[in-house]
Amino acid sequence: MTANMTPDPYGTHASILLRLQETSPLPREIAWAEFYAFYAPIIAGFARHLGASPQDIQDVIQDVMLGFYRASPAFVYEPAKGRFRGFLKVCTFRALRARAAGRLRLRTNRLDDLDPESPEVTRIWAEHWDQEVLRQALQAVRDDYQEPACRKTFRAFELYVILGKNSADVARELNMEINSVHKAKERITKALRRKIRELDQDHG
Repeated sequence: MTANMTPDPYGTHASILLRLQETSPLPREIAWAEFYAFYAPIIAGFARHLGASPQDIQDVIQDVMLGFYRASPAFVYEPAKGRFRGFLKVCTFRALRARAAGRLRLRTNRLDDLDPESPEVTRIWAEHWDQEVLRQALQAVRDDYQEPACRKTFRAFELYVILGKNSADVARELNMEINSVHKAKERITKALRRKIRELDQDHG
C-alpha cells in the first residue's frame, strides 16, 4: 500500500497510522499499544479458526506486528487500493502459511492451495473482525455508563438484550418500569451502533 495518507471516512483512520510514525517515543508507544490491542485478537481468532496451535498463534501475531512495525516508517496508506483490514488479512494469511501451512487446512483444502482473497478466507476474517469490533464497542459503551446514574440503564440492556431475560423480569429485578427497560435497550443500542461505526472507521 502506497500513496497519500489522507483520512478516509470509510477506511482506516489515517491518524492512527500517522501516530505509528511519530518520532516522539511516548505517542508512538501509545499508538502501538492501541494498534496491538485492537488487531491482535482478530489475528488470533482468524489463526485459531484455521487450526493454528496456541504457539503458532503467538508466533503469527508476533510476525505480523513485527513486520508492520518495521515497515511503518515508510508505510503510506492508500484507501483507493483497499481497506486496511484487507491488507492485514493478507499479511496474516501469509504469516500463517509461512509458519504452519503444512499443518493447516480449511475444510479439505491445504493452506498452500488457498488464495487469501478467496471468498471463504475473506468471510472467516470478516467474522473475527466483526466479533472483535462488537466486543470492544460493548466494553466502551459499558465504560461510558459506569456513573451511578447510568449504570442501571446499561444493566437493563445487558439483562434484556445480551442475557435474553424477559423485560418484565428485568424491570422487577432492577426496580424499573417495563417501558424504561425498553428505552434502555433503545438508548444503549444506539450508543453501541455509534461506537461500532467509530471503531470500524478508525481501524479499517
